[in-house]
Amino acid sequence: MRTCLKKGGELEVAIFHKHGNWYVDYYAGTRRIREKVGPRKSEAEKALAVREAEVAQGRFNLQPKRNVPRFEEFLPRYREYGRANKRSHRIEAFRLETLNRFFSGKRLSEITAWDVERFKAERLNKVKPATVNREVSNLKHMLNLAVRWGVLETNPVRGVKLLREEKLPDRILSRVEEERLLAACDRTRAPHLKPIVILALHTGMRKGEILSLEWSQVDFDRSTVRVDRAKSKYGERTIPLNQTAYETFYRLSQGRRGSYVFPYPRDPAKPIEDHKMAFWRAVQLSGIPHIRFHDLRHTFATRLVRAGADLITVQQLLGHSTIRMTARYAHSLWEDKEAAVKLLEGAAVSGTRHYLDTAGVSGVLPAEVKSVRIQAVGA
Repeated sequence: MRTCLKKGGELEVAIFHKHGNWYVDYYAGTRRIREKVGPRKSEAEKALAVREAEVAQGRFNLQPKRNVPRFEEFLPRYREYGRANKRSHRIEAFRLETLNRFFSGKRLSEITAWDVERFKAERLNKVKPATVNREVSNLKHMLNLAVRWGVLETNPVRGVKLLREEKLPDRILSRVEEERLLAACDRTRAPHLKPIVILALHTGMRKGEILSLEWSQVDFDRSTVRVDRAKSKYGERTIPLNQTAYETFYRLSQGRRGSYVFPYPRDPAKPIEDHKMAFWRAVQLSGIPHIRFHDLRHTFATRLVRAGADLITVQQLLGHSTIRMTARYAHSLWEDKEAAVKLLEGAAVSGTRHYLDTAGVSGVLPAEVKSVRIQAVGA
């Protein structure tokens, strides 16, 4: 049933009944809109009157129809934003190329959650879940910016979930492993790798912070390095240099080329983009079980705490916004754990020690039985 309330020329405003409910049918500009109201006709008539008044007063906020660009057309704009606002835009370039190969030809509004699920499945055949997640996160951010800039009404893939990532255990280098890693760096074809590793171990700076360092940030008179391009505003900090870090910077300054501490070999006006493959090769040559570059930062923090530095100081050196984040880096080394449980040896009294029998009841273990137990454990 359709009831026409007003008709002038080609413009018709009406209410109609369908499947037990009343709807309003009206125009806002050249756009036709139909809205479900409810089971009562009187409510539909009132709703239509309200909508007509809103349209007449210009209060009905309708966006004009957008000419949504294709993925490859929007990509240059996103890259420009990244160069101006993101420290990781160079590394991000590889992810964007991967996304472009898959989504090129589609308008941003045509990309669906199912498209992203297919992308995830295809990429998992070639790379690890962590890599797929970084790529999907880039896509989500791109579409969020498209919404912010008025290119899209909504982000069509906002609800897509990331993959579960395998969390690798944190690794802390021993002094012996450190020597082996530095020796392995000398065996790679990347002369910049060894000083980068040394600075990571002795300043706690992130990889991106080291690679983007400029000589203006290094103060030899005060023996400090200033971190400007930090991960967040809390990460902007000044780090005192110990003797090892100072000497490393000094040696690098003798062959200074351009404004960057680690310039790109073919173009000194640019910094080195990444050293992932060189570091991976050094780890292989050293024979050390899996270690990531970020574990050098873990090692820096753990060594400080073990040497007696308080967490507030470590937090400021790492550039963390909260002490909770710093506590994650203050790992107890295995030797510390062994020393801690050995404190329980003080429970031994007169050749006996307390134990729990199979029933969970505390008892006393005779000295002769104790020796047998220790021999058995040693075996």
